[in-house]
Amino acid sequence: MLSFEGKTVLITGAAGGIGQETARILSGLGADLALCDLEGCNDLADELRDIGTGVATAAFDIRDRAQAEAFIGAQPRLDAIVANAGFCPWDDWNDGDWDDTFDRVVDINLKGVINVMRPAIARMIAQKYGKAVLVASVAGRMGGLRASPHYVSAKGGVISMTKWMAAKAAPHGVNVNAVAPGATATAMVKSSNIDASSIPIGRMAKPEEIAKPIVFLCSDAASYMCGATVDVNGGVYMV
Repeated sequence: MLSFEGKTVLITGAAGGIGQETARILSGLGADLALCDLEGCNDLADELRDIGTGVATAAFDIRDRAQAEAFIGAQPRLDAIVANAGFCPWDDWNDGDWDDTFDRVVDINLKGVINVMRPAIARMIAQKYGKAVLVASVAGRMGGLRASPHYVSAKGGVISMTKWMAAKAAPHGVNVNAVAPGATATAMVKSSNIDASSIPIGRMAKPEEIAKPIVFLCSDAASYMCGATVDVNGGVYMV
């Protein structure tokens, strides 16, 4: 059920901590990969190619719908997609340039997800098979620990959009789900000054601890999951 032999998984935000670990785990399970990020991910691609993984790469901004559609359309095969690219500035809504930052955050974290999911879901529906995983956040569940309202709003939108896409795709053999990570030890969170004492487990997540549930949702082991958001947050948010 966790074999990805002969399958191709596309990951956005692949150069980030969670994206890299997701790619490494999938590679170890036999997947070929299509990796994209704003600045590219050539070092990761070279690492994975050295162990025999087939890797396609691209550098583009997921706010660019045409480039997103072109990269997805160029893949000979697409069995799963992980919409992981995101942006979380640690700012204040009273900052002078906050309106511009709001637009950027929403465009990357919400519209950018739509830009990659629109062509991916259409392709999977046509082939009557596929897995899609959207990376949300505990911020979209309960406001997070320190996130600003633009990020909270965008990630809450990702959770709602997961349900909309899941209902659309499920009758055609496509499973759409999400993960909602808590504070994770990545470059994006490094400057956030998260107080780990507010996390029941007592520490931030390691990137691989988020990647493993993502990989599960990409696999056939998650064949009856539809529109779910899996909370991976060390106990910060409990349903």
